[in-house]
This record gives sequence, C-alpha cells and structure tokens, in this order.
Amino acid sequence: MSDNTKPVPVKESFHNALSASFLGPCAENFDILQRLFLGALDEHAKTREYYKSQDGPFITSSMKASAEFSKAVEVLERTAEQISGLLNARSVPFFSVRYMGHMNMEVSMPSIVGWIIAILFNPNNVAFEASPVTTVLESLVGEQLCGMLGYAKHDDVSPWGHITADGTVANMESMWAARNLKFYGLSVHAAMTKGDKPLAFVANDFTVTTCDEPDTPQLLSKLTAWQLLNLTPDVVLSLADRLAAQYGITSEFLGKALEPYLAQTTGKEKLMKMYGVDVEPLYFISSTKHYSWPKAAALIGIGRENCVNIKVDNNARIDIDALTAALQDCVNRKCAVYAVVAIIGSTEEGSVDPLDKILALKPKFAKQGLSFLVHADAAWGGYYASMLRERPVPMIGLPKEGEDPDRDFVPSITLRDSTVDQFKALAQTDSITIDPHKAGYIPYPAGALCYRDERMRLLLTWSAPYIDGGAQGDGSIGIYGIEGSKPGAPAVACYLHHSVLGLHREGHGALLGEASFTCRRFAAHWSAMSDDKTSFIVIPFNAVDESDIKIIRERILDQSNEDIVADSDALKVLCKLGSDLNINAFACNFRINGRVNDDVEEANYLNNRLYNRFSTPKPGSEIDIKTIPLFLSSTVFKQEDYGDCVKNFQTRIGLETDSCQDLFVLRNVVMSLFQSAGNYVQSLAKSFQAGLEEEVKNVVARNTVSPQTHVFLMQGSDNLYLVYRPLFYHANGRQQLILAASFSDPTQAAQYKALRLAHPDLTFELSTDQKTTVGDLLRSRQIVGNVTAPPLFAIFMQSVKITITFVVKDRPLNSRWRDPAYPASCTPFYLYGTPAEKHVDHMLLRAPNAQISSDRVTLDCTPALTPDQLAKGVIVYLNRPEAAMQPFTTKAAAFFEPGTSFGVTVYSDSQPAKASGPGLSQGGARIATGRITLGRAVFYDAVVVNTADFAEGTKVSAYTARSTSMDRSAQEDWRDVVKNALGLGGSSV
Repeated sequence: MSDNTKPVPVKESFHNALSASFLGPCAENFDILQRLFLGALDEHAKTREYYKSQDGPFITSSMKASAEFSKAVEVLERTAEQISGLLNARSVPFFSVRYMGHMNMEVSMPSIVGWIIAILFNPNNVAFEASPVTTVLESLVGEQLCGMLGYAKHDDVSPWGHITADGTVANMESMWAARNLKFYGLSVHAAMTKGDKPLAFVANDFTVTTCDEPDTPQLLSKLTAWQLLNLTPDVVLSLADRLAAQYGITSEFLGKALEPYLAQTTGKEKLMKMYGVDVEPLYFISSTKHYSWPKAAALIGIGRENCVNIKVDNNARIDIDALTAALQDCVNRKCAVYAVVAIIGSTEEGSVDPLDKILALKPKFAKQGLSFLVHADAAWGGYYASMLRERPVPMIGLPKEGEDPDRDFVPSITLRDSTVDQFKALAQTDSITIDPHKAGYIPYPAGALCYRDERMRLLLTWSAPYIDGGAQGDGSIGIYGIEGSKPGAPAVACYLHHSVLGLHREGHGALLGEASFTCRRFAAHWSAMSDDKTSFIVIPFNAVDESDIKIIRERILDQSNEDIVADSDALKVLCKLGSDLNINAFACNFRINGRVNDDVEEANYLNNRLYNRFSTPKPGSEIDIKTIPLFLSSTVFKQEDYGDCVKNFQTRIGLETDSCQDLFVLRNVVMSLFQSAGNYVQSLAKSFQAGLEEEVKNVVARNTVSPQTHVFLMQGSDNLYLVYRPLFYHANGRQQLILAASFSDPTQAAQYKALRLAHPDLTFELSTDQKTTVGDLLRSRQIVGNVTAPPLFAIFMQSVKITITFVVKDRPLNSRWRDPAYPASCTPFYLYGTPAEKHVDHMLLRAPNAQISSDRVTLDCTPALTPDQLAKGVIVYLNRPEAAMQPFTTKAAAFFEPGTSFGVTVYSDSQPAKASGPGLSQGGARIATGRITLGRAVFYDAVVVNTADFAEGTKVSAYTARSTSMDRSAQEDWRDVVKNALGLGGSSV
C-alpha cells in the first residue's frame, strides 16, 4: 500500500468515468448493459454450438414444433413474467438515489456481466478440475484484495485470500484458524511426549523461542502449557518448515504424526485436559460487534460466553483502556487469548476501531508471556483501503485545468487522517474479513477472507502449514474453507469489477470518495436541521462542534458542490462531519411548548414512526413503494452493548438516562455516487424534514394531556372501588389509578347493587359522560358517568354521580418510572378493599403488559389481614414468575380465569399512593402467606393498555415496536402478496 495519503484534489471529478460502470438510477446506461448481455449470450451460444458440433442437435425442430414444447415454453414465459412483474413492482429500489437505508446500492455493470458470463457455466470452485478458470480467477481476486489491504510477501511468505459466501463465514473461518493455531503448539508437544510419541526423536534438540524471551531458544518439549499456548503466530506457522529443514520430516509424515493430537481431531477440550488447562481461552471484540461473532464462537466450539465484549467509547470505537485491562487480567489469571478483533467500519455506526493502538498491545503483552492474533473485521470498511492506493498510470478523462464542471459535478474526497492511520495498520494484522458485496458493489453472495501468512489456511486442513504447502497439495480452494460447493460466478464478478475500475484512488477509491463527500453533506443536514426554536430536534451520533454550526448553515447546507469545494473553510468543516466510513447514525426528539421531551420511549416512538415512514411499506398499508420519498434504516443502541456511549448520546438528545433504556436510532448509509449530483442531497433532506414535522405533530398530540372520555372498572357492591383503564403510550392515560369511592345518590347505589347481584359474572365499567382530564377528576373528587358492561352494548345506568373518598394508588406509568425487567419470581398484584370484599389489580411495572383485575377475590392467609391493611392496600405475590409469561397474549390465558387459585405471599406496601417507580413491588415487610382465588368477574386486557398509535389513519399496534426488523405479521403479509401474485393463493403456512 502506498504511503502517499495526500487527499485527492477535490476539484478533479472522476464522476464521468465512474458513471460508465453503473446502469444508473434511471437506466441511463441500459443500451450498454443490453449490448454486454447480448454479447455474452451470443458468445456462449456459439461455444455450445461449436463444441463437438458433429454430435448434432438434441433439441430438434420437430420437438420445438410440438404442442408439449410450446406449452412448456408458455409456462416458462408466463411464470418468468409473473416473477419479473412482482420484483419490479415490489422490490426495494436500491438503485434509486432516494435509497440510503442498508448497505445496498445497485451493483456495478462489470460485476453483473461477470456474474452472468460465469453463471451460464455454473462452475463449482470447490474443486480445481470442476472450475479451472474460475478457481484461478478467485486466486487472482484474493491477490487483488491482499494487495489493496496492504498485505505483501515477507520472509518468503506470501499472503493469501479467497472468496466466501459472506462476512459471517469469513469471520467464522478466521475464528476456526485462530482456535487451531492456539492449540497447535500443544499438539506438536504432545506428538513429542505423549502416546505413541511419533516426534520423540526431535524432542531433545528442537528449540523455539517464546513470546517473552524472543532471543532465547528453548526446547519445545520442555515448555509449559502456558508457554505453548502463547507461542507467537510466526513461531507456530514456521514449525513445519523448521522440522523439514532440520530433520527432513516430510509433510506426509508430519501430517500423520500430528493428526491424533490436533484440536481438529480430538477437540480442544481433550488437549486442555491433557495439559491441565482449566481456564478457557478468550476472544476479545468490541461490544458493538456484528452478530456473526457469537454465532461463530458457538459453531467453532469456543462458546459464546468466551467471546468477550469490550466496551466502546463515545464514538462507538473499542475502548483501549478497557481492552488493556482485560488483557492484563488474562495475564494475571493465566488465561490464554485467541485473538483481538478490530472492527474496521462497524455496520451500525461506520466507526473504525483504533487498530494501531490494538497492534501496539501485542509487543507489550508479549513481554508478559501473552500472545494473540489480531483480526480485522473490515467487512464494511475493507474496500475503503482503495482510497489510499495510487494508480499505476494516469487516469484519462479528468477535467482540464480551468474547465468549469457541469451540474453533475461530484467531488471525491479522502478519509480523515485518523482513519487513514488505521488502514495503514491493516498490513500488520493476521487476517482480514472483507465483503465485496458491501462496499465492493458486487452481487450477493461475495465475502472474502485474507491471511497475512498463507500458511494460516492450512490450519483448517489436516496438513502441516508449510510455505510451499499449496504446491504440495491440492490447488482447489474449497479444502481451505468452511464451504463445500461454492459458486464461481462471484469470483468472475469481483475480478471484472476490480480490473475495470481498479482498486486505487482514481478508480474504486474515487467511487467511495464521492460517496464519502455525499455522506458528509447528509451529516451537515442532520447536524444543523434543528435549532432552539424548532418543534423537532435532530442530533447526529457523531458530535459536531457548536462553533461549526454557523458555517454549516450559511456556507454548506444550500450551497452547490462547486461552492463548497471553492470555500476552503466550509470544506474543512464538512470533512469533520459524520462517521469514519459513510454511515450517519442520528436520532430525533421533540419539544412540547418549548420544553424538550426527556422520555426515551417517546423519542423511540418518534424515530420508529420515522423509520416506518421512510422504509419498505407493509403490504397492507396501501402505500405504494414508489411513493416513499427516501429510504432509511434503523438500529437499536442497547445499553448492554453501548453503555456510557448510548447514555452520552441520549444526554445530547435531551433524554434522561437513569432508566437505562435502549435507544432507537435512524441511519443513512451512503453508497450512491449520484446523490450529490445536482444538489439532490438538499431535496432528500427537505423531504425528511417535512415528514419529521408531520410526525412530531402526532407525537406531541400523544404526549399532551387533553380532555378525554375516561373509563374505570367498578369493583365491590357494599363498598365501591374504581380501577382506571390506563394507557402506557398516551399522556391522557399514563397512570395506574385505584380509588375508593361512593355513590352520591343512595338510590343509584341500590340500583347498582341490584345489578351486581343479578349479573355476578360481569365486569361493570364507569365511563365519564363528559370529556375531562384525570387531574380534574381528582381535584374535584367527583365523577359523573354511565355504567356499562362490555361486551354488552347496553347502558345500565346513566348520569351516575360518584364521590372519590380515598386514593389507594395514583402512580405514573411513564417509561422512566418502570422496572428494568419483569418480575422473575412472582406476579405482583395490589390487593385492597374490606374484610368482606377484597379486590386485586395487577401491578403494571413494565411495558408491554396486561391489566388483570378481579373483584371479590377469596383470600385465605395466615395471619388474616386487618381492615386498616386492606383499606390502605397491600401487595400480593402470586407464586408464578411473570417473566415466564411475558409478553402476555392478547386473550386471557387459562391461569387468569375466574375461580383460579394461587399460592401467595402478602407484603405491606411501603410506598405512598403517589410514588413513582422503579422498584414499587419491593421493600415491604412480609405479613402473611396463603392462597388467593379469583372472583367470578375477572377483567383482562393486553390490547388497549398497550395501544401505541393514536395518529389519525394509523393502524393500531399492540405494542411499541422496538425491533428494527420486520415483524412476523408483516412477513406473513408479504408471503401472501408473493403467493397471490404467482397465482398460488391462500395464506402462508
């Protein structure tokens, strides 16, 4: 890799040349792609026609003239037309400049053509004889990637790379290699000293150096298990070559000698037991890691719990101090370490870990006897290394000096200096994951794994890792990876793309440079879209200097690309914005009457609505995908993963952090080279702002207390209790309220008592006859309403006047006051009433939840509760863990039916009536134990209480969605749409 990291002159646009490699948002290059397609098909047809032409045709003209043939062709054409129509009508338009959601854009024309050329032959790169051309091309692609990433031949050892299905497989393979490397020293030692001892003849004079004494050779046979586990990668990988050089040991003999002792054969547990290693080695990686890592740890046998998270800093980069402390702890506990993973472009935030500082820890801890690999997960970021490489010859077609760029002038800019340092450091890593089907613009599936030392790949076989191991063994790529059969088409797609664009700063690097410029233009809008007076707030994850906001608003937002390039101060500010690698994470909040919302759940709701507005519509939404003005993606910053990082971000947004809630975050991923053309970024930003302003109105309405009709459950007949029907997600009902009350009119009291006697199984409700607020009701101590008993539609009593005599409970249900988890050992209820009539209402400690109430329960406990205890209210723990039942189903389960009995423990309620949580179910004194039996009228609701959407025209959702993936019902809707379009009909199974 070139050390010349001088920025690409931003005035020199490579846009015209790059535009020739893509079909274009409006299929502008259709004629080129059509010509290439037809040329590939024509050449392939000639190949078939002239191969053994003497064999003659096997599909004859008479066959083609038959009714059966015609019918089959008709079915083919019709079905293909159906599929094509379905995809064109319903697919996400990744090709559009309006798409900036996931890591998707249209793939390049060279890669499409390469894929098509190869798929007509369908080569299988698992074996050389089945794919001689594409196997060689895959090897060449591996060389291209290694060169771009900075790997070079050293000490007669060459790097090596190959294509995998994706980054997940590449990460898994790297972990497999790391595991085998870690135990290889033990395996060689065991072959010298244990069992049949096939290598005993070298035990007395074969020496190696340890990581803490690199200048002092020691007998390998005399090393401790700790020393063997911490041999450096170079020492381990040179063992086979040294045994061959010193003793003439052949690869065949060494392979057979070691096979019974390899972790590949015995499993690592047997080796660990053999050597008394009782502490599992660990893998260290950032807590914001890709999900493939714990999956790989499970599959490779390392175990997910041994893939240890290291916390991140406020920029979502691995915290070096925390990593240093974790490694030191391993030294102190004699715990081996497989590897440390550096993320080069996190898929959620575009962050690049400080790889140079991670690499600096290797020699530091080697002096203490600890050795480990460093792997770079550059699935997203790897191709950005092309932005640093020089082109061998000048690029043609650059604008002439002094030439005015046209409307579509799109600058290409380089990486920030701090990021460049990390890409320089890639050359010192042991292995790198890179995904051509991400920032390489290659069709799926195409991941890749590169090794600094080609001998690493031999650890995945039962062959010894010799320098010339490839020459001695099979040239087939498939034996060195996880996959068996693997397509050759991705290799051709990669090779053609790499060869046409070039993996350098004037080719692929310029493409990513243009996307980088566009990404920072979007970052400018997220940074300055809101101010102190707007009803909405937009905050980018990557913090912006307040001193730069004025320049952003005045000299960047509404300026053309040309103007920004000509304004050095503006360009300098622009280059500071956004993430390390072309992903903008940001979140929105809102103000009510000038006050910033501090409720995390309500901010999450706003961002969730924005995501639904600017993402693939659900089939039942009646929204045409073509009407979506722009496409974003989303993610969730979980407290357990992001820790102080997400709390810092929440503080910047204006949200409280005490409740430790996860944060729903929006993302825009920039890959298109066309979005900045013609100042299109401004248009997309305005579309987003218009949608944001509309959604803020909905969210403000849901968080504004206003007169409404309120509903209470009526419990008891001798003494009346009212239990409020709450709403978690609306300010008008966000409280759990239990009131002792009485009828103002004795006649109405008698009428109600008669109703209860006549209908003991009904739950009666009191609905206010005028719209009002709960606060006004409590202040007036009066409620006037109508008595009903859903699902019956009749009004049993009208204009009933009720006086509030005592407030048993009046606690807020805002998200910050809820418990962090559902009760794990019980299901808590409030119990209140009189000795003659006792009632219960489920404690709503966390959302989503269910309101479960029963009047006139039977309580048999020792000692019996006093009238004062019942009047004030106590807490009963039902002996069933609520966590095991959550989330509650929308219909009442059998265990909450009338007459159901539970063992219970009764506690005093140590909290006042208006106390806020969390922890409201705890702290009281244990006062009784016994059994409780639900009454005849049991109320259960898990729908209304969890209603999330109150905006006009929206579909009511049972819960506030926190997932960023499509829910099951939407997936089922999509199955129905696809099946119906194909004439299959019916719902999916």
